[in-house]
Amino acid sequence: MKSNSKILLCALNSKFIHSCLAVYSLKKYAVRCGYDEKKILIKEFTINDTLDYILEGIFSSKADAVAFSVYIWNIEYVSRLCKILKRGSPETVIILGGPEVTYTEKHPYFDEGDFDFILRGEGEKNFYNLIATGEVSNERITNLDEIPLPYDEENIHLFSNRIVYYESSRGCPFSCAYCLSSAEKGVRFLSLGRVKSDLTFFAEHNVRQVKFVDRTFNCDKKRAYEIWQFIIANFSHTEMNFHFEIAADLLDKKLIELLSTSPEGLIQLEIGIQSTNDKTLETSCRKTDTEKVLSNVSKLTALGNINIHTDLIAGLPGESLEEFRKSFNDVYPLRSHQLQLGFLKILHGTKMEEISKDFDFVFSPFSPYEILSNKDLSHDDILFLKKFEDVFEKIYNSQRFILSLKKLEKLFETPFEMFKKITEFFEENSLSFVSVSTREIYNILHRFFEEKFSSDTKAFDEKLLSDFYFSEKSELVPEKLKYLLPPHKEIAEKSSSILRSLNLQKEKGVTVRFISDKIFIVNYSARNKINSRFLHKPYSSETLSIK
Repeated sequence: MKSNSKILLCALNSKFIHSCLAVYSLKKYAVRCGYDEKKILIKEFTINDTLDYILEGIFSSKADAVAFSVYIWNIEYVSRLCKILKRGSPETVIILGGPEVTYTEKHPYFDEGDFDFILRGEGEKNFYNLIATGEVSNERITNLDEIPLPYDEENIHLFSNRIVYYESSRGCPFSCAYCLSSAEKGVRFLSLGRVKSDLTFFAEHNVRQVKFVDRTFNCDKKRAYEIWQFIIANFSHTEMNFHFEIAADLLDKKLIELLSTSPEGLIQLEIGIQSTNDKTLETSCRKTDTEKVLSNVSKLTALGNINIHTDLIAGLPGESLEEFRKSFNDVYPLRSHQLQLGFLKILHGTKMEEISKDFDFVFSPFSPYEILSNKDLSHDDILFLKKFEDVFEKIYNSQRFILSLKKLEKLFETPFEMFKKITEFFEENSLSFVSVSTREIYNILHRFFEEKFSSDTKAFDEKLLSDFYFSEKSELVPEKLKYLLPPHKEIAEKSSSILRSLNLQKEKGVTVRFISDKIFIVNYSARNKINSRFLHKPYSSETLSIK
């Protein structure tokens, strides 16, 4: 590879709102080491862009070499691009890096001749060595402060409507068998002074969301406390949001008390629970105190000021459908704002590749390499859980049906049983995996309740209509709920009178909503920062002196 070559760093993100931290970090480090900044270009695309659009972007750069950052979500697309590039421009050097090509010698998506170099492991120093000397190395940076902040005055505007990813540490103290972090040993940290300086830069440039990509942010409790304390003290007046992936069992009373002082929406936490089956966790090399995890997550959600995202993984070794049901029933009552039901992926280079052989794992040969079955979970079980997850995502994780679900929960023995019945209803009505409008889901849940519990349908429908009003700006009330409204003329007359009596007639976005004999004032210009529902207040006819 020629020295002083023109290099294109090419990112293929899963969505426009995402960005690729790697390409900006590689360029910044190489420039700091002396490489000509004008010789390194960056272009970001998404996997939803057409092949022709991306190819035109690559070819028009006239680069001597193209480097791709390869991940589980883009590897298929990258492999197609490499094959085409090598045929259309065989003299172009192709460099691959990233987790999808680091931990395996021969990858099923790439043939010999599709690329020229693979950079394995940490990228910054190795990328610079390659483009400066033509030599492939595999060095780690001991002091992370040597890596400059990837964002600066010149590029920060590119992220005004996107998530800014930020790395304050590398590595993980744990060795979970399904995670690539288990392939690395030790944890390295940016200095606290550097982290505070970087976060201040984001605030000065009105960055809305900073997502820490640290594998276990709170593995050092003292450090986590100081960073959270700094964020709360300095950015509480902003509209910023900071996202962290944490281990809930490492939280102590002091950390939870600090988090309780955070303004609503400033901090959000992602907590991987994965399973509550201790034997399964042990087999998966995941060390955790399940009882403490559940207790601490419950405390966090009870605070009401932090968005909590939890995860379960279906298909872990030794966990049958019945045992997964128990994990779900253990975690659901925690009331996390998002509960992601994921499926085990057998990633290249993880311990799970070896463990899976003892459990008769069958998994897809195509990215994202998800489980198809194992000796404890049949393919039919997996298909059912896929349908279950689709329904759960539409109903629970949308946060649109909070009141309706609380009403439904009282009629079922367990949360799993409730969603199982809803899933079966979707299946019976040919709605599994079908794109359904949010408005139509209100009608579907009405029909489900009416069919399963014919009594008290009106009370349930009132909860549905409340959820609709508190989640949707639309004036088009779902068809099955219109019977709960007074006549249209009466709505208009009463609304004007009520707003005048409350001196709210000039308030932007404030609307009167009627549900049978109940009245709500809903502010459609203000949302709850945790669940995104519109702010509202109930009134009675007597309070408002109307008939």
